[in-house]
Amino acid sequence: MTRSDSATPRHKSGKPASDNPVLQSLGEQLADRRRELGRLQQDVADAAGVSRSTLHTIEHGGTGVRWEKVFAVAAELGLRPSFQEA
Repeated sequence: MTRSDSATPRHKSGKPASDNPVLQSLGEQLADRRRELGRLQQDVADAAGVSRSTLHTIEHGGTGVRWEKVFAVAAELGLRPSFQEA
């Protein structure tokens, strides 16, 4: 495998890390945006100041991640979180 082969984001879906549909949707949106930009998890994680495993957890809707880390990832992807009435 050459360097260029390994630098292409994969488009695979993983098992959700929780059964919380809000976190699953948030993670899916962040993962979709990252892939849209053609960026690897490791690159986004490094730029956002989080570990790759934390980014993986976020993208799979996992719990236990501090919100400032989620916001840092969103900002790195050019996104700004917003809230709406439930």
